[in-house]
Amino acid sequence: MNMTCKIAMDLAELYKAGIVSKESAEAIKRHLRSCESCRKYYKDCEAASRHRFLVNNALSENDVTHAEARGYAAISRKLRRHRMLQLMGIGAAMGIGAAALTAGIVMMHKGSTEH
Repeated sequence: MNMTCKIAMDLAELYKAGIVSKESAEAIKRHLRSCESCRKYYKDCEAASRHRFLVNNALSENDVTHAEARGYAAISRKLRRHRMLQLMGIGAAMGIGAAALTAGIVMMHKGSTEH
């Protein structure tokens, strides 16, 4: 499997959760060995996961420095924005599909009434 940076970044959370196929996991590992920017992205994803854990478990402010918290918050925003863009793309594709289906049904109905 030819792994690009875009694909590796899209699969980051699934890979970390252990829910990608064995072949995908191997391709991601090979890519990470050769791509420094993706290794950094994966490390940032791990940091964001740790931040969510800290927030969800309500640890005291002393457990995380202010600089770390700001960094984690920035990563978290980036991941949320990425997920939102994915959802918007899916919504747009579904809307276009529904419009095309409706147009096809209308055209079929017109065709059957003209004969």
